[in-house]
Amino acid sequence: MTTMNPDDWDARYAAAPNVWSITPNEFVVEFLSDMPAGKVIDLAGGEGRNALWLAGRGWQAEVADFSQVALDKFTARAAEEGLGHQCFATLADATHPTSYQLAPADLGLIAYLQIDAAGLSDAIFALTEALASGATLFGVWHERENLTRGFGGPQVPEMLPSTDELRAACERAGLRIHTLEQRERHFKSAGEPRVGIDVVLVATRS
Repeated sequence: MTTMNPDDWDARYAAAPNVWSITPNEFVVEFLSDMPAGKVIDLAGGEGRNALWLAGRGWQAEVADFSQVALDKFTARAAEEGLGHQCFATLADATHPTSYQLAPADLGLIAYLQIDAAGLSDAIFALTEALASGATLFGVWHERENLTRGFGGPQVPEMLPSTDELRAACERAGLRIHTLEQRERHFKSAGEPRVGIDVVLVATRS
């Protein structure tokens, strides 16, 4: 279950210069800043804000998304920033196996892919298959408690993963969990201070 189909997302990405922030997610920065540069696949990466940040730090970065408009915006910004030679775009459904250009990658990244538990498990499994042995999978999502304690994000419980659902998905994919924790994200919306309840995952492929 996703909130919109590819055509809907194409329309949304075409309607504004930037649907999401152009800066990387704060937890991506916190957890990945010290990783040595390699190859990263950013699954459902949209306009590529996290992939571009990593590319700027020396990574080869591939964004996979089912919106061609988002991918075009990613490659255009990569070219503008002089990163086109190390950035790649792949049109893909996150829940299906894909022939990624940078596989086997050193890092798999999933940021706010908010779909139902079965679909998310499929996405984690498929991305893990594209990672090298010992590679890292990093993920961040709006967590289910965001409905009652946080602000923003989907308002459908099934689209907000719990730690138990993520743990089960990792077990299925053969991932060893190092970090699986709820985190608060502080930000402003319409000038008002807000708190988002997220869940952060760091795991490695066995």
